[in-house]
Amino acid sequence: MATSPNRRQRVFEFATPKVADLVVVEVVDVSRKAGSAETISDSAYGSNHPNTDKFPDFKLALIKNADEDQGQFQYWYYVKDRASQDDYNWEFQAAGGSNPLYDTVVRTYVTLRSSYETNSPKIGYNTSVDTETLLNLGQKKDNNTYMPSGDTDVTPFSGTVLAGTDSSGAAILATRTNGVKFDTDYILFERRQVRSGDETLDSLYVVEQRVFIKKIPIRGTDVDAEFNFALRSKQTIFHKDELPVKTTVFKESDTTLPTDPSKNTSQVFALGNAATAQGTPLIPFFGSKLIDGEGSNKFGILCEGRQLSDNWYSISEKEVVKTDANKLIRSYTTYQNYTWPAVLDRIADENWTRNDGGTDTIVYPIYKRGAYSGPTKVLVQLYWTDSDTGFPTSTSQDGGHTHIGTINPMLPEPLVFQTPIATVNVPPTLHNQILVTATTGSNHPVYNYIGTRWLFLKTNHVDWPDTIIIADSQRPYRGGFLREKITAYKPVAST
Repeated sequence: MATSPNRRQRVFEFATPKVADLVVVEVVDVSRKAGSAETISDSAYGSNHPNTDKFPDFKLALIKNADEDQGQFQYWYYVKDRASQDDYNWEFQAAGGSNPLYDTVVRTYVTLRSSYETNSPKIGYNTSVDTETLLNLGQKKDNNTYMPSGDTDVTPFSGTVLAGTDSSGAAILATRTNGVKFDTDYILFERRQVRSGDETLDSLYVVEQRVFIKKIPIRGTDVDAEFNFALRSKQTIFHKDELPVKTTVFKESDTTLPTDPSKNTSQVFALGNAATAQGTPLIPFFGSKLIDGEGSNKFGILCEGRQLSDNWYSISEKEVVKTDANKLIRSYTTYQNYTWPAVLDRIADENWTRNDGGTDTIVYPIYKRGAYSGPTKVLVQLYWTDSDTGFPTSTSQDGGHTHIGTINPMLPEPLVFQTPIATVNVPPTLHNQILVTATTGSNHPVYNYIGTRWLFLKTNHVDWPDTIIIADSQRPYRGGFLREKITAYKPVAST
């Protein structure tokens, strides 16, 4: 039986794992459609297949010659809009040594150029406006953002599930296939349009690649070379529209606090810190802060950030110092040279009677302790504060763990007096209040009767204290201030 010359010869090509995603190739005899080139059908790319009953949603995507000699026959390519691309269009790459920092999935979508924004893959159904919402950077898609990576955040099952409701309240149903493992932690990180390289698609369709990453903190642990502490760190990426948070406790599940909710990430970067919101003080986003840790431990956490792109920011947080609840980093005992002044007990006198009458008085000091200068046992305490101005000063001698103390050093003073009948010259010493009196007596062979007195007030220390703070200083250190407090112990003679 002869074949009608008007009949189109048709070939089916399977474009994707979905059998329904066909490419229909038809051989068309254009000489039977027109008598000249000017009257050949001007069917535009994107026009529907002539037989919409058998081939609904098929669009003309490409025409090219089927023979090189006469150009009588042409291949007409009709491509069907691809549905359910999420079922097969992913490429997975696990994070590794030479791979990206994050587990990554690249999805490739083929979409009509003319209706790209309308038909672009969506994040889900928005019942308030009775339409689907476009997926933007930083967002999760829905349960279709999945990869067979071993995660089973959603238990796989088969059957019909509720995907939403339309404006009238009617249910929108979706079918989930048994055996598919979903991971809803992936977010859209990057979008890019590329040419497909397929001539049947390039004229009519646009190919969009969407890069999804499993956003997790990249963690590290370093050893503090100065204090031999293990200090933890992490790096997190934030989208510009995300509300950033700051870590307050590093642990398996970190404890975080929000920064100023009135500012998004890009504003925080511009301002450098967060203000207060609705009367509630919030922690600054950048800089070092002493944060509550687990148990009695506290950690100074340094937060730094940098912009990766127009949409993404990288926040680096690391513990910079470890203290206890009293801001003490470390204390230790050592020896250093220190001078302890002599301590005067009293002024003694002896009277010597003269043969020619009268007496001569000899006055001399009696020491409780002699001066000492040499190795002294000291306690060194190192504190750290996140304050921009450091530890405040105190009027007390010992500022404790909150203030810089007022140093009260031992200030020895000399005792000097001179009379015709007695002279004393005691070098600087510590002493209590001392009253010295002298008189010539009634029978002095040279001087008439006269009396005098000298009152020496006590020094600020009358003896060596058991302990004395000999230094209390601070300096800028790791985003805050490091305070060094040195306490000396009274020397004790060994037996």
